[in-house]
Amino acid sequence: MAQTNNKLSKGALSKACSRHNWVLQWCWNYEKMQASGYAYAMVPVFKELYNDETEICRHLERHMAFYNTHPGASSLIFGADVALEEAYQGETGDSLKVALMGPMAGIGDTIQAVLVTPPFNIIGASAAAAGNYGLAIACTTLPLVVLFILRWPLFNYGYKTGVNVINDVAGAGTLDKFQQMAGILGITVVGGFVPSMIGTKFNPAFIPTTLVNEAGEIIKESSVGASLNSTLDAILPKALPIAFVALCLYLLKSKKWTPVKVILLLCAIGFVGGFFGILA
Repeated sequence: MAQTNNKLSKGALSKACSRHNWVLQWCWNYEKMQASGYAYAMVPVFKELYNDETEICRHLERHMAFYNTHPGASSLIFGADVALEEAYQGETGDSLKVALMGPMAGIGDTIQAVLVTPPFNIIGASAAAAGNYGLAIACTTLPLVVLFILRWPLFNYGYKTGVNVINDVAGAGTLDKFQQMAGILGITVVGGFVPSMIGTKFNPAFIPTTLVNEAGEIIKESSVGASLNSTLDAILPKALPIAFVALCLYLLKSKKWTPVKVILLLCAIGFVGGFFGILA
């Protein structure tokens, strides 16, 4: 009989988890994407569950089906799938992979690309601009290290939960609410850095004006640029940086511009404004 009916040892679980977390993307390709790494991580599991090499190869081939999701969030799917393989419910595990790789990609991308990475990168950029390179390196690398380490407890949670992980992820609209909240929080945090990171303003020396009396004595020196800055600050502090951000958002969302086009437009505005002394 091919099945050993054994429970997976801690060693097999540890090897499978470590393989998944380290090598999931090593053999990434356009045909199967993460399937090779996923199947490789399953080898310690099948070696303990089956005592026939032909049967082991058959199950490994089954895991060579197309698979692609966020590498960190995949730990949850992999843990639940290992639990189902241990119960010899491989077909259920295959269905679980298909059902969860899309939603978990959305959750993982939202957490890493919206909630975590942008705020810490902005803090790192501010630190680098101030000459604090140690803090800059820490801000850009530490969050990634923490997210990577969290893959191990995420695997354990998926293994203990099994097929019920579907209810935890997608039940009662939790997935949509979580992505919404994470997106709002990430945008709010990034928006809070706009005034401190973007110092664009009208050049105080743009179109200077001098007020003199009848005797030719200078009473007051000013400029159009300084007057515009004072007026805008009285209406809304940092109004010009906020206007640039609003313009970028409008072009990206409403006009469907690509990020490259928006960047080129900002470069053109900066060069022209700087050349004519309009912006500082």
